[in-house]
Amino acid sequence: MHRKPIAILLLIAMLFWGFPGAALADVITSSAPEVNATSYVVVDSSTGEILFGKNYQQQCAPASITKIMTAILAIESGKMDTEVTVPEIPDFGVTGAVSVHLGKGEKYKLSSLVEVMLVASANDAAYAVADAVGGSAEKFVTKMNEKAKELGMTNTTFKNPHGLDEDGHLVTAEDMAKLACYAMKNETFRQLVAVQQVDWKGVSYEKPLPTTNKLFSIMPEATGVKTGNSANAQRTLVGAAQKENRELIGVILGAPDESIFQNMKKILEYGFAHTKIVPVIQKDSLETTLQFGEEKQVRVVSGEDYSVIQSTDNASIVSYQRKLTDVELPIKKDSQIGVMEVLVDGKVVHEVPLIALDEVHKPVNWFFVVTIIISVVYIAMICSRIVNNIRRQQRKKAARVVNNQAAPAPKNQYDHLVNSVEHPKQPAKKTLTSSRDRKR
Repeated sequence: MHRKPIAILLLIAMLFWGFPGAALADVITSSAPEVNATSYVVVDSSTGEILFGKNYQQQCAPASITKIMTAILAIESGKMDTEVTVPEIPDFGVTGAVSVHLGKGEKYKLSSLVEVMLVASANDAAYAVADAVGGSAEKFVTKMNEKAKELGMTNTTFKNPHGLDEDGHLVTAEDMAKLACYAMKNETFRQLVAVQQVDWKGVSYEKPLPTTNKLFSIMPEATGVKTGNSANAQRTLVGAAQKENRELIGVILGAPDESIFQNMKKILEYGFAHTKIVPVIQKDSLETTLQFGEEKQVRVVSGEDYSVIQSTDNASIVSYQRKLTDVELPIKKDSQIGVMEVLVDGKVVHEVPLIALDEVHKPVNWFFVVTIIISVVYIAMICSRIVNNIRRQQRKKAARVVNNQAAPAPKNQYDHLVNSVEHPKQPAKKTLTSSRDRKR
């Protein structure tokens, strides 16, 4: 008998509700500190979210902070432990360009070249790294721009692996912050940019080389990252600092002098003092329950933790919007069935996956099941009959063949009757003789 499927009473709430006390500032502009530079930005390292800045989408020459991209590509190449041969280093045509005097044909571990490139900003080391990883400096630059595109660095174009001034070699503070956030998630990169002195021992040059990043000497919380300096770019700096398990990254472009380090310290400390992280969604917290019929239900929970960055100066309104996909049975445990959109001042900033905590199977249609079973049995019976008939015919045919081989066919239709009748024996025939013969 046909039974209708269990009716699904789906509780999908497209609701918004406020989160008291939670606030978020995408960009703090009203009270951000003044910095003597063309542009700057401060972001949260874990999320890349911009806290505040100035002209951070304006293109500028980067100088040696370019080497951040060169380093992360070298690390990700998996060749750090290999020995590489130094190619012919071109004349950069720049007086005073930092160098460790590499000679053609010299052999060094790739990791050593990357380290001296990051710590001492050696331009010839950057060129050698690019040649070893990319096959040539030109091919490596292609990789740099591909990686920039992958990371969403939409206003950046690299022309070389070292950062010396070249037409069209441009970045933005926002793009370099994206790159720094990505690179600082790599443990090898973090360790290298935290090194404060390299004891370089080259074939023709040997010298202790201190880090160019003076942020370490004025800010105990500093964790990196890289300096730059050229005629066109002026002073550039990507700095990072960690405080109370929170890391901020700052980028300053186009600064006139070494006050760039004090300014970096100032904007990073301002970021720590004027923003805070506020947890708004906790992983595995119950968000809703879906009811299927009278007995079956599915608990829906959030799939990850999520926090917003709250300004201590201006509160923003955080709200949520639950969006479930077209939920149909069966539902598997741990499957995603929707998202929780997090909105700040009405703008979606993140989507938290919603996960089914329970499993519900599709109700059984017994009428359909019984119909299928009967149909299968009926078909099986028909097939069985057909098979039996075929086998019976085959047996009869085989029996006829055997009989034919054992008894050959008679000559005609009466031969077997004649051959099968017994004829009685006749007495011997007596010869009659005449009287004449007897007298003889």
